[in-house]
Amino acid sequence: MALSSSFKADLTCSVCLDLFEDPVLTRCEHTFCRRCLLEFWNQQRRNICPICRKICPSDNLPRNRALAGVIDSLRKEQDAQVCPRHEQKRVLFCRDDQELICCQCRDSQEHFSHKIIDMKEAMAEHRAEIENTLRSLQDRRTKCDGLKTKSEKYLTRLQEWARQTESQIKNSFRKLHVYLNDEESCLIQQVRQEERESSRKLQNMTEELYQELSALRNNIQEIERQMKDNVLNLKGLKDIQVRLARTLPTPVLIMHKVPFGKFSGPMEYRVWKRLRKLLDTVPAAVTLDPETAHPNLIISADRTSLRLADTHQAQDVCSKISLEPCVLASEGYSSGTHYWEVEVSGDRWALGVSSRSAVRNGRVSLTPQNGNWPLTFRNGTYECFYPLHSQPATGKPERIGVFLNLERGYLSFYDAADMSHIFTVPSKSSEQLYPCFVPPTSGKTMSLSHSL
Repeated sequence: MALSSSFKADLTCSVCLDLFEDPVLTRCEHTFCRRCLLEFWNQQRRNICPICRKICPSDNLPRNRALAGVIDSLRKEQDAQVCPRHEQKRVLFCRDDQELICCQCRDSQEHFSHKIIDMKEAMAEHRAEIENTLRSLQDRRTKCDGLKTKSEKYLTRLQEWARQTESQIKNSFRKLHVYLNDEESCLIQQVRQEERESSRKLQNMTEELYQELSALRNNIQEIERQMKDNVLNLKGLKDIQVRLARTLPTPVLIMHKVPFGKFSGPMEYRVWKRLRKLLDTVPAAVTLDPETAHPNLIISADRTSLRLADTHQAQDVCSKISLEPCVLASEGYSSGTHYWEVEVSGDRWALGVSSRSAVRNGRVSLTPQNGNWPLTFRNGTYECFYPLHSQPATGKPERIGVFLNLERGYLSFYDAADMSHIFTVPSKSSEQLYPCFVPPTSGKTMSLSHSL
């Protein structure tokens, strides 16, 4: 690489008159090789700038990193143009070995019989190839820059999503913790109150029984004395008989009134029943809209179940190009979060969300490109078309949970038996989205669940 005299002067140390080696910057903003500057100071016996003669502290010599980088790149380029074996400039091109060589290499045994041309001639011959390669590299760099930008963007979105999800989890469990702690404290207070009241009754009864025992001992002793002395006291005997006719207090009656069942039994289930009132997301009471149903579908009177009337007319559900017989729900959503559950059976069914414009005469194309986001099931495998992927079902699904989060723009599917996750897909739409149902091709029923 040929350097202009002015550019070379900028890269040359004024002490050694060569390219900078480990360039450092003085306080007066002049640059020298570190070794040259230290040797100059040692010769002068004082720390002065070789150019302006100003005093320079020896403990303040920062490395000129920008200049060092330029010189390193320049040296690498110059080294590539010098033959490492003969230390001569490479000015020739060996066509056989496709490499630059020096004049001494040309005369060596290694290249003696090879076709050698001048480097400028080789550059002219290969200019088109070099320019094409350069353009390819520039295009690849542009693509890499775009991918890097997207990667950084997605990384930021991922971090934001993780923080939002973490906050949502904490808020949800905080609410559950508060409720459970309050419920626990309330039940414990009720148990303690019941213990105090029942204990007081039992203590009063114990005192009565103690007094009764004392009276009985006295009566027994009195009768035994009278029998021994042949003394007859009929009035006293009548009083004793009246006392014996009284019913003794019994702890069984008190214990029978203690509400053991209130504080035992299926405690977790009872608490869960009450906890449902706090849940933001519970199965919605979704109903079917007969006006959107395909003529081959039979909708129940309460609009909560559907099935195919004629299975011979059913097409292959889960086909990406066919239109499947379907029905939409009466309820449409444009904001918020919504959850519903569907009881499924058989094979070759689909469910998810759809826009009204995606339904044509009671049929729908099972692709997001057509405004439909479905989960399909066939041959023991779940399938989702955005993006296209599939996974085997762990068992025969009986109830599927569908969660639509329009605030964050995604749709999730779960096996409602244990709430294990199946798929989550993006579901952003400018239209209202409606729950959509395609029943099994076997004619079995698909039903909407309205209770846990």
